[in-house]
Amino acid sequence: MAVSATPRLDEALDALRNVRRRRLLKQLRHGHVARLGGATKVVADGGTNDHDELEVELFHLHLPKLDSAGYVSWNREDGAIEKGPRFGEIEPMLELLENNPNDLPDAFV
Repeated sequence: MAVSATPRLDEALDALRNVRRRRLLKQLRHGHVARLGGATKVVADGGTNDHDELEVELFHLHLPKLDSAGYVSWNREDGAIEKGPRFGEIEPMLELLENNPNDLPDAFV
């Protein structure tokens, strides 16, 4: 008999599935990122990313997903981003990823 993951675990893994969401959550964990513009800089991969395109992606995809899950609280009006009411549920997974970079494939970190 197969054991299925709980819906909350599925939701946490889905939130962490995208590198941009992981970067954003990691920065929030350390008390950084307060506005949408700052979040755009955080999720950029250091390449030649179009920051306007990233901001649109954050606004329409990543922030709504994280906000609806309760991992962030995001004010669409002023762009303020902070830890959400369920951030504590995902924080141990972020800590695991951050504290074990040598034990995980590069793509996980």
